[in-house]
Amino acid sequence: MSVLLFFLALALAVVAVSKANKLENQMFQMQQQLEKLRARLEGLPADPQAGEAAAGKADGEADGEDAPAEPDAASGAAEDRAAAPWQRAAREAPGDGDAPLQEAAASFDGAAISQSAPASPAARRRSWKDFERRVGAHWSVILGGIAVALGTIFLVKYSIEAGLLGPAQRITAGFVVSLGLLGLGEWLRRRDRQFDIPAVPSADVPGVLTAAGIIGAFASLYAGHALYGFFGPALTFVGLTLIGLASLALSAVHGPKLAALGVIGAYLVPLLVTSDAPSPMALAGHVVVVTASVLAVARIRRWLWLALCGVAGATVWTCLAAPIAAPINGVAGAVLVLGSALLYAAAFGWQLAERPEPPEDRAIDRVGLIAFSALAFAFIIQLSNPHLPEAATGAALAFAMMAVAGLWPAFAPVALCAAVVVLFTAAATGLPPLDTFARVRVDDIAGAVRPPDIHFYLLSLGGIALPMLAAGLYAANRAAGPAPRWAGWLASAIGMAVFGTVVISYLRIAPFETRPLFGGIALAAAFGFGWLTERFTRARPDDRAAPAPAAFAVAAIALVAFAIGVSLSKAWMPFGFALTSAGIAWIFARRPVAVLPWLVVASAALGGLALWFSVPFPAAAIGATPFLNLLIVLVGLPAAALLAAGEILRRQASEPFAAIATSIGLAALALFIALELRHWINDGEIAGGIFDLADMAVQSIAALGFAIGLQIVAQRSGARVFDMASLVVGIVSVIVSAIGLLFVFHPFITGDDVGERTLINLLLPAYLVTALLAGIVAHMARPIRPRVYTLGYALLSGLLLFTFVTTTTRHAFHGGNLAIWRSTGDLEFWSYSAVWLVLGAAVLALGLWLRSTPVRIAAAALIALTIVKVFLLDMAALTGVLRALSFLGLGAFLILVGRYYQRILRGFGEAEEAGETGDGDAPEEAEEAPGDGASQ
Repeated sequence: MSVLLFFLALALAVVAVSKANKLENQMFQMQQQLEKLRARLEGLPADPQAGEAAAGKADGEADGEDAPAEPDAASGAAEDRAAAPWQRAAREAPGDGDAPLQEAAASFDGAAISQSAPASPAARRRSWKDFERRVGAHWSVILGGIAVALGTIFLVKYSIEAGLLGPAQRITAGFVVSLGLLGLGEWLRRRDRQFDIPAVPSADVPGVLTAAGIIGAFASLYAGHALYGFFGPALTFVGLTLIGLASLALSAVHGPKLAALGVIGAYLVPLLVTSDAPSPMALAGHVVVVTASVLAVARIRRWLWLALCGVAGATVWTCLAAPIAAPINGVAGAVLVLGSALLYAAAFGWQLAERPEPPEDRAIDRVGLIAFSALAFAFIIQLSNPHLPEAATGAALAFAMMAVAGLWPAFAPVALCAAVVVLFTAAATGLPPLDTFARVRVDDIAGAVRPPDIHFYLLSLGGIALPMLAAGLYAANRAAGPAPRWAGWLASAIGMAVFGTVVISYLRIAPFETRPLFGGIALAAAFGFGWLTERFTRARPDDRAAPAPAAFAVAAIALVAFAIGVSLSKAWMPFGFALTSAGIAWIFARRPVAVLPWLVVASAALGGLALWFSVPFPAAAIGATPFLNLLIVLVGLPAAALLAAGEILRRQASEPFAAIATSIGLAALALFIALELRHWINDGEIAGGIFDLADMAVQSIAALGFAIGLQIVAQRSGARVFDMASLVVGIVSVIVSAIGLLFVFHPFITGDDVGERTLINLLLPAYLVTALLAGIVAHMARPIRPRVYTLGYALLSGLLLFTFVTTTTRHAFHGGNLAIWRSTGDLEFWSYSAVWLVLGAAVLALGLWLRSTPVRIAAAALIALTIVKVFLLDMAALTGVLRALSFLGLGAFLILVGRYYQRILRGFGEAEEAGETGDGDAPEEAEEAPGDGASQ
């Protein structure tokens, strides 16, 4: 397995070397451009000022910049302030001198700029000379190196098969050949410098020979350990590490290929060397030393890729070292974490990042931010190390990160990493080992996470957070006036750390219990943040967008809301989150910081989730009084707060965030209405009882009324969120009402009692009121909603009205039990026909009055259905005079309907148009076109 890993490392080295060719090519092109520029400068007159200007231009081009004429010193200073530290250091690197200094001046930023710049026409055209140069100067060297390597391998294979050399001689020969290649490479490099022979970046002969020597030494030492056992684990470990470090050191003069080879080999050493007694301290020392070497070379040569490789290697090994079961591994983990923090601060900040006096904002150093973010992640993984002194390590790491953020404005976001470290340390301090939770029941988890010594735990939290907070407050106070963004990052980290620490301590000690003590602590902290808000506001009184006061104010409001939740009961937590959302929106209205709407939405989402997991509330926590109970506080006030937050954001032209907050508030309002109605119907018990027709009727009325209210609000406010909400609520309402009232809870199907009183019974609200409300929704939706939406509500209204008339007729014969399996007499059966005819006539009159073709079609369908019933069913059993009277009555009714229809049309002035066109409905359709077209 180790051999496979070794050859895998070699393969990775080859890949890395091939990737590094692009960077080397860029450096070679820049060197050629520099030589051309110097050749041109030699012909200029010897004017000192002109010479200085030309030298400055040459330096700029050596750094990979286009070096335009700078208009003035102010623009140059502004450019320096906007540049990241490594990029600025690359611009300031010397541009003349010997080759190593020129290579050191070529930064990774310059290479990136040259790659992104469009190539000149000459560079884009490929000639035969270019092809000849590539074949003769590049490919031949590369193929020659491969041939030498293959020849060496075949020679070794032949010596083994022929028995010419023993194991000791083979290893010795490998070392001798490797040293010879290293010496030859160094000799050629010095000779090339002596005779001023330019190096070919992608096929540098001294570099190829040196890389071959490094690989040979690495392979010889590893083969002596893994194959023949000549070298022990300790000697092999140290030797391989030294070879990797030597490769990194030689890369300073031979280019990035050796750096890639060295960093891969050095970080893979712990995987290649096996031992019966692994030493975590040796691993930690190895990783720290290698990372220090990698970052040193990366800083000298300004190689971004190498710096990121060092960060990645340190992060991976810090994470992999966590599970080692050895007491000393706790110290090793602390060395890895804190050593990496010091190395990152030295590599990315010390004498590189600016410390302006007075403080000023600077561009964020993304490389340093990535490094410290990776370190925070590695520390979180290290918290699983059972021997790690988490409190001491977390406190030191958080303080170091906050110090970095407070010293250099380019690293201001690192303060958030410090806050994350504090929170995870607070959560992990005093926890039992992870395997303990596998043996703990779910009901006992709260007891498992509770610290055994609460006083010591609270003291530990103070020791963890206070140094970091003190450093952050000192730095934020210095930057409050002249550097608002710098102060804003620090203030955000302070607020995050304090609020998170209070919440985590509450969850560790008394999760979801009513604890006024924690509420008092939260209120005291909120008072402190209020004072900080006022102080930092006075530092920049005219800057409404200053982030620091907003961050402190958000922390104060969040702490107040948390105090409300933990001081009363866990049922108050939704109100706490909703109040936080509204408070942050109020702060945004006064201090328009870009991140605040995100916090509004996050708090609103937490409030909605808290409501979802809190219902149903127990009856004892609500009270028995209908409508005037604690549901107003537990659900109604959170809904109002969330709606207020959305409205504030909408008035501040933050429409997407306002829509989300308002939607959550409307959902909470709908939940509040549903719970109040359920509480009223079920005598104060929300969770108990049976959900029947009465509940379905009340909920349907509420849903339809909610849709009407939202439509009215949408028309008056013009807010799209209310318009979309009314559409969604309307669709849900029509589906739920149709399924619930017409099928699931229909008294014909369930046989439930609807009451014995005539008309004043459960059928009235379940079907008549809902039918009227559905008709109102359909009427309101005609000019603004799609036609299918309007027709859906009109159909629901008609079906509910038809059901009400039918069930009321059956109620007159059967009382409260309307089950369909009960027998139906002839008089009842005939009564349905008469009632349906009257209903059809009424619906027809309504359609003529509204000038609505769909309503008239519905009336015609109902009348036609009644006629079919009368002819096929009612008159089938009649004989004699009764049959004659039935036909006479039906005919008279139809004549009256036609006569009534004609008079109504004549009243509209449409009879004459009907006579002229021959189509009585055509003019009416034309008259309806505006309304119907809008509804469509």
